[in-house]
Amino acid sequence: MPDNTKLAAPSVPRQRDQEPVRREHVNAMIDLHPGGLTWRRTFPGTPDQVPHARHFTRYLLADAPCQDDAEQIVAELCSNAIKHTSSGSPDGTFIVEITRTTTTTTIAVYDCGWGGVPCFGIRCRTNAEHGRGLAVVAALADQVGYEGGDAAGHKVWARIRG
Repeated sequence: MPDNTKLAAPSVPRQRDQEPVRREHVNAMIDLHPGGLTWRRTFPGTPDQVPHARHFTRYLLADAPCQDDAEQIVAELCSNAIKHTSSGSPDGTFIVEITRTTTTTTIAVYDCGWGGVPCFGIRCRTNAEHGRGLAVVAALADQVGYEGGDAAGHKVWARIRG
């Protein structure tokens, strides 16, 4: 997969002595690319990588109003990939993909397959210690879904307006 980290420049946090990134500058950059800007990063499939995935998301969305929600969504989806698919096996990986347009941010996590498929519509108890992750994702996002299957892996995604 190509490394698109060069595209992160519009959302790089400024130094203290410079003014903050202005939203209209980011939107101008996004408008230059049909379909918006997309970044992807592959992480080892271990629980200690979830904070790194959160940091990656926070960094790319430094100027976005949905930054906190996107960071929480990434944490939930990455944790599910590690726990419920072969991404969490030795040598497993997961991929975080963030796509920004001027109106939406889409967060996707790709897993290595061979696990359960996400069920976004299941209600859970508010005091449950496990099984609330997808309910949290669905509550924070405007749209959710998944694609793929066991053999090739799954892409689980959430889209946020704004």
